[in-house]
Amino acid sequence: MKRTSDYKTFILFFILGPIGVSLIQGCLKHPLDQSPSGEYTTDTYWRNQDDVIAGVLGIYNVLFTEDWIGHDLYAYDDQSDDISVDGDHPDFKAIERFNADPTLQLIYITWPFAYEQIGRANNAIQYIPKVPVMDSAIRDRSMGEAYFLRAYAYFILSNIYGEVPIITEANVVSGNYNVPKSSVDSVRALVESDLLQAASLLPETYDDADKGRVPKGAAWGMLCKLYMVEDKFQQAIQYGSLVVNDPNYALAQSYALNFTLGNQESNTEILFAVWNKNQEIANVPASAISTYFSPRAWQGWGFHHPTQNFVDEFEPNDARKTASLIQVGDSLPNQTNTTIISPLDAVLMFTGKAGLSTGRFLPSMTTTGYCIRKYTAYMPSGDGGIDYDLKQPLLRSSDIYLLVAEAKIRMSGAGSGDAEINAVRQRAGLAPVAGAGMPQLIHERRVELGGENIRWQDLLRWDKDKLVDLDTIVSKAKMANPNLGYLTDTVVQPRTFTRPKDYYMPIPQEIIDESKGVILQNSNY
Repeated sequence: MKRTSDYKTFILFFILGPIGVSLIQGCLKHPLDQSPSGEYTTDTYWRNQDDVIAGVLGIYNVLFTEDWIGHDLYAYDDQSDDISVDGDHPDFKAIERFNADPTLQLIYITWPFAYEQIGRANNAIQYIPKVPVMDSAIRDRSMGEAYFLRAYAYFILSNIYGEVPIITEANVVSGNYNVPKSSVDSVRALVESDLLQAASLLPETYDDADKGRVPKGAAWGMLCKLYMVEDKFQQAIQYGSLVVNDPNYALAQSYALNFTLGNQESNTEILFAVWNKNQEIANVPASAISTYFSPRAWQGWGFHHPTQNFVDEFEPNDARKTASLIQVGDSLPNQTNTTIISPLDAVLMFTGKAGLSTGRFLPSMTTTGYCIRKYTAYMPSGDGGIDYDLKQPLLRSSDIYLLVAEAKIRMSGAGSGDAEINAVRQRAGLAPVAGAGMPQLIHERRVELGGENIRWQDLLRWDKDKLVDLDTIVSKAKMANPNLGYLTDTVVQPRTFTRPKDYYMPIPQEIIDESKGVILQNSNY
C-alpha cells in the first residue's frame, strides 16, 4: 500500500462527534472531508446511560485505526533485532535504520490518533459524572475504561516521543489545547494516577456480552509495566503479583491459544486486546494488523519479516517457535490461495532443498524466509481470505509474569524470579531453570513476546540501565535464512545507535508548526 504526501489526518481531538460513527480509518486521504453522520455535541450528547456506553465504545474504536494501535506502532519495533521491515513505506525503513526526521509520515501520523483517543477519554471523564441517572456499576466501569484508555495512549506517546503535551478534562473546560510539552516524569505521573483510578473502578471479569472491555487486571498489568520503565521494582512486583496470583488472569493452557481463532474470547491470559470482528460477517471494525503481517501471496501485505537471529534464539522443542513463525514449507488452515512459484522456489524444489507444493509458504514470499504467524488466520469457507475475527493481543499475563521475575532478579539477585520464569517455560514445553539471572530473563522475554511490539522498548530500558549494549546489538546485520538461496543473506546492513538521540523520536514538524512555537522540538533533532 502506497501512502502519498497529501495524506492529512490532523484531528481536532477535543471535539467529540457521535460515538461509533466518528471512527477514522487509516489510508483515507481526507478524513475530515467525510460527510457527518449526526449533529451531537458535548452539550447535547452525554444525556443518559446509553450515551455513556456508546461514548466509551468510541474510545475503543480508535484502537482499530491502522495508523495507530491497529498497525503502524509496530513499525517502531522494527528498530529491534527481531524483525526487518519490508513494503513500500520509506518512512518505516528510515525509522528502522535510525534515520528518523520530524517530517516523516509515521512520525506525524502517530500523534493525532493518540490524541484522538485521549480527547475522547477526556470527554468521557468530564461528562460521565454529570449524567443524572444511570446504573452505578456501569458508571464506575465506564469511568475506569476511560481512565485506562487515556493512560494507555499517554504511556505509548511518552515511550515514543518522551516529553509530550498533557491534555486532560481540565482543558475540555478551559478550551485551551495549545499547551507546551510536559516532562517525562509528569506524563508518567498522570499515567500512574489514571491507572490507579482505573484499577479502583474496573471489574475483574466480564460476562460474554462485554468480552473485550478492559478488566482490573489490565490496569494492574500496565502499572507493572510503568513501574518497570521507572525502575520502581517493589511497586512493579506489588501490582504485577496481583495479576500473577489471580486465577482470572491465569496463563492459557497452550501458548498458541493466545493467537488462535475461537480460543481468544475465553482466554484468561489476554488482559487487553483490539477486539476484532470479521468485517465480512459483522460489519464492525477490525484492525489492519493481519493484513500487514500476513504474506503478500496469501492476501496480506507482508511488511514485517523475522530475522534469522530471532529465529535462532528459540531453544529446541520450544512450542513458541511454531506458534510465532511461518517458515518455508508451512501451510495454514483454510489458506487456499494459489501460489505462483518463483525461479528461486523452482530451484529449491528441483534441488530438494525445500519440498514445497501449492499452498505452502515459499522463499519468494519473504525477504528472510519467515513471517510472524500470530496475526494470520484464514476464513473457513469462501476464497480462503484473511479472517479478521482474530484478536490483536496488546497485553498478556505472561508479559507480567516475566516483568515480576525481572523486578525480583534486579532487587534480590539471580534465582529470585525462577517461579514466574518457569511457569512461562513449562507452558512452552521446556524444562525449568534454576538460578536464572538477567540473561535468561532477557531470552525468555524475547521468545515469549516476539512480534508483539515489545522487544524495542525492552532493549531501550535495558540499555539505559546498562544491562544490554544497543551499540553491539544494532551493529549486527539483520540476516535471512542462509539456506534458501537468496542473492544476499544480509537484509539490513549494520546500523548505528546514537545516545541519547535515538531513545526518542522527534516531535512531528507539522505539530510544531501548528502550535505556533508553543511545542518545541526534542533535543538532538
